[in-house]
This record gives sequence, C-alpha cells and structure tokens, in this order.
Amino acid sequence: MEDHSIKADIMMKRLSLIPAALLLAAVLVLPASAQDYTTAEEVLKAHIEATGGQAAWEAVDDLYVEAEIVAATPMGDLTLKMEMWSIFPGYGLTEMALASGPDGIPAEAVNMKAYYTPLGGWIEQGGQRQDMSAVNPQLRQQFQRQSPKSELELLTSADAELALKESESYSDRDVYVVSVTQNGFEQDMLIDQETLLILAQRASTPMGDVMTVMGEYVEVDGLLFATGQSAETPQGSQSVTFKKFEVNKGLKPATLASKAGVTTLAMPE
Repeated sequence: MEDHSIKADIMMKRLSLIPAALLLAAVLVLPASAQDYTTAEEVLKAHIEATGGQAAWEAVDDLYVEAEIVAATPMGDLTLKMEMWSIFPGYGLTEMALASGPDGIPAEAVNMKAYYTPLGGWIEQGGQRQDMSAVNPQLRQQFQRQSPKSELELLTSADAELALKESESYSDRDVYVVSVTQNGFEQDMLIDQETLLILAQRASTPMGDVMTVMGEYVEVDGLLFATGQSAETPQGSQSVTFKKFEVNKGLKPATLASKAGVTTLAMPE
C-alpha cells in the first residue's frame, strides 16, 4: 500500500504541472491587425475581447468540461478521464478516473474527487481525504475558480502580479510575453501579436522547466475554448484533450453536492 501511495503522489505532482489555468484557456482563431499594447493588462483585456468578450464570459454561470489526460510514466502511459462541473463563483466538483494504465498502478491509487464551495472543500484520493485549505495553492486555485476565464481572474486578483516582458519570437510568430506571478509561482504567457492567440505557457518549477503548448480551439456559444494542451517536463510528456464543453446548463450547488455524496450543503450567507 505504501508503494501505491508513493506512485499516486508522483502522478498527482506531475499532473499538477499542467497549468489549469490551463485547464480552460481560450484563444482567437481569426486573424486581426497587430496592436501596440504597452502593458500586460492591455494585452490580457484584448485577448478576452478577442475570445468572446468580457460581458459574454461574465454571463457564464456554469460550465461542464470532459477531458482525457495522458501522462507518461516509467511503467507506461497513464490515461485518465476527467470531468469538471463548475458554478461561478467558487462551486465545483472534479472527478478523475483511471481509464487505462500499467498494471503497477491500481485505479484506487489514482482516482480522485475534489469538491469545493466558497466556504471550503476537500480532495479525496487513495481512500484519504484532505481539506482544500491544506492543498498546494497552485493546485487549489485550479479547483476553486471564480470565473470560466482565467485571464479575467488575473485582472481582478489582488495577489496576481502582471508584467509585460520584451516581445520575442515563438514558433515563427511575434508574441507578447505576459509574466504572471501568483502564490509564489511565476509563468509566462506567449500571446500572438496578430491573432491574440495564447500559443504557449512556460514556467519554472521545483522539478524543472515546463513548456505547455496550446492545440486547436473550438467555439461554444460564442466563446472560444482550447481543445488541447501538451507539455514536456523533466519527468516526461503529458497532454490534456478536452472532449466536451457545456455552457449554462442550469447547474445548481445542490446538484454538485449530491454528485459528491455530500448530504448537508453549507451555503455562504
């Protein structure tokens, strides 16, 4: 059982390297004229408008996402099915279940459930439950989201430091480099100067440098969502493929509580 716990811990650390902000970044697929933005805030606001507009994003009350995660391990590829139900701001349920993987990694060691409300929550894995307040701040932030658009959260967050670095070239494109520092963690967002696409995100972590590359994108109810992200880390490759997005389907906090097996739902006053 100790080996299973260690393996599960390693898997979760690897998966947490994928910027979740990452989990729902949206980008523009139609060309636009390059603009001369001088601050990180201007670039992020332009990106938000290009991917649906601030008003449209703020009108999203709930969101369902279905995804497949593939992570390389020394024993072989590990494939997980992930489902996320979110009600904004602050309610959600995330479930991950083993779809396939090496014989040495049992499903009960990898399967995960996280339930969260504005008053708190928990993460359950391997038969153990951990209070959300004790979870790594970067991982906790991926769960307890205040908006379906992470860039909107960055613009309104009191603890996020934004800076516009010197422009550079990435994948033969001129990009804005927006630096984000939050909870002691820094990453750069590489945003195409012409299309305002988020092409990639890079970060330095205790386990090494990570570059996350955005894939293709899809429009859902006038909003643009990434349908894929891939990352190369010192521990191996990993990818997220988003299979389904559903916007404003009328999710209620009581529904999420029921799915999570919570019998008494605490509501903020």
